[in-house]
Amino acid sequence: MPLAATVMVGFGVILYGFSVYATDQAAGAEFSTTALSLAYGGSVFVGGLLALPVGRFADKHGVRLIVGVGAVLGSLGLAAFSMSNQSWQVVAAWWVLIGPAQAMVYYQPTYIAIVQWSPTRDRARTLATITLIGGLAGIVFIPLAERLVSLLGWRPAVLTLALLLLVVGGATAVFTLPRRRSDVDELTTESEPDVTIFGLFRDRRFLLYTLALMLILMATQGVIAHRVARFEEVGFSLATVAMWAAIASALSLPGRWIAPILADRLGATRVQAGIALVVAFSVMLMVDGTSSWQMIGHFFLFGLAFGALLPLRAMVMGDWFSGPSYGRIMGTQWTGVVLVAATGPVLVGVLRDATGGYGFSAVILTVLFLAATAAIALSGREATSRDKPGHHGREP
Repeated sequence: MPLAATVMVGFGVILYGFSVYATDQAAGAEFSTTALSLAYGGSVFVGGLLALPVGRFADKHGVRLIVGVGAVLGSLGLAAFSMSNQSWQVVAAWWVLIGPAQAMVYYQPTYIAIVQWSPTRDRARTLATITLIGGLAGIVFIPLAERLVSLLGWRPAVLTLALLLLVVGGATAVFTLPRRRSDVDELTTESEPDVTIFGLFRDRRFLLYTLALMLILMATQGVIAHRVARFEEVGFSLATVAMWAAIASALSLPGRWIAPILADRLGATRVQAGIALVVAFSVMLMVDGTSSWQMIGHFFLFGLAFGALLPLRAMVMGDWFSGPSYGRIMGTQWTGVVLVAATGPVLVGVLRDATGGYGFSAVILTVLFLAATAAIALSGREATSRDKPGHHGREP
């Protein structure tokens, strides 16, 4: 699917690429960890601010224009980053250009497209297929970015990846993405009626689940942005860590396919809570991280579990809220989630510079994943209680 390919490239050159850009062999040799973390964290923050207007636009017009504009902004931002000589220039490139691109070429528009284009009975399989393709991002782009940095230097490497995003995302938007289907309303006849924003914030399952997502994404952004540098810090070579990060991405592929199918049968929140617990244990292995078994164990467990963790959000929210305002609801939630999550890389970077290492940050990240596991489980219990006969709770 071309849309899935754009998601893969977007994550690859921005999220996974940053984990290489921030190392001492790349931009980390010229800019401080705090400056790079601020740049990346701010871009996530900006992307979160745009989640709601992007969702509203997608509800009315589909995702075609969104993806095209996102590819252009992302490529321009990476090009500007590759030419930056001052910290403020790095921050500007990531905040002004790459941040908005994240709201347009990551999974958020894709989830809306699934609801618009796929009948309810096909959504689990469609989600599994798209996340499976998106999961190739780490497998392809972590070693690719490392090789390009080693062969060309970090600036030409980033510029090359910027061009790739422009070509793939632009071609997808111009030549392959259809306009929003005219029969979308027929696909959502079983959905809930329109939901008000005020109603959402009276819905305890929504609040608990959104809190869980905030904690998960905050911790995830911190882990992925800094884990390559973490293991490089304790003595592993960049090439070795990049190889295991790519292996972790490969290990995520079965879970990306299986988890939506299991969630369809066992319940999405139940499956997601179990996956979050495994991720928490994998992050705990980063606390010391000096032994090979800890480094390998982290990437092995994280890879098996993480690929299916956030994509299950589309199933949970689709079960609860799919309908004519689905994009607006997803955008509202994602804005809050990302605004909190944007602090993850910055928090880790600041703690690293303040303490001289990543150990304490890894403890904090582990706690965040454990708290998220509990919140997911509670949201599932709340949703189950609402569905029981005789329940008289107020609907959103």
